[in-house]
Amino acid sequence: MATSSVGTCLSGAWSQFSKNVVTHVVTTFLVAVVVGISGGLLVGPMLVGYMRMLAREHNGEAVQIGDVFRGFDDFVPAFVAGLISTLVLTLGFFLCVIPGLLILALPTVALYLVAQGEKDGVAAFNQAWGIVTKNLGPAFVCAFVLGIVGSLGSLLCGIGVLLTAPLSMIGSYYMARQLVGDEPVRIELP
Repeated sequence: MATSSVGTCLSGAWSQFSKNVVTHVVTTFLVAVVVGISGGLLVGPMLVGYMRMLAREHNGEAVQIGDVFRGFDDFVPAFVAGLISTLVLTLGFFLCVIPGLLILALPTVALYLVAQGEKDGVAAFNQAWGIVTKNLGPAFVCAFVLGIVGSLGSLLCGIGVLLTAPLSMIGSYYMARQLVGDEPVRIELP
């Protein structure tokens, strides 16, 4: 059974972020702006594009900020997987918060599956549901810690978010990668 390690997620995020700081800061800001302007409707395609960009960068390929829009190549599955998993997560939070917390990793894993080639948004959600529910403890801990890391930047008058939000997003990619059981992530610290 695949699992996730907070340490691997954070060290992988720091390693990848520190190699290309400006690209990740600008890309994360761009994702936030597009998702905000769309009222959250474009979160799926934007995160799928960012995950594809992270995968290419992880494999040693050159990336550009505009690569984040490659998630629109599979708009329908990204939109559907993002919408269903976010609705289920929201429903979980309405049910006394704890169910929502336990499945916090659900949207990330569903969108990761689309980024890796799943062409059916409902199938991506179903696979993600199975993966997350079989790994509730590790998935919850990792997603929760990454959420805290992403929020810590707001303590410094909001400026720190430029550092913590990209780390949280990249760490989420590593979390999904581990939960899905893709090949072990090799971390190279600078």
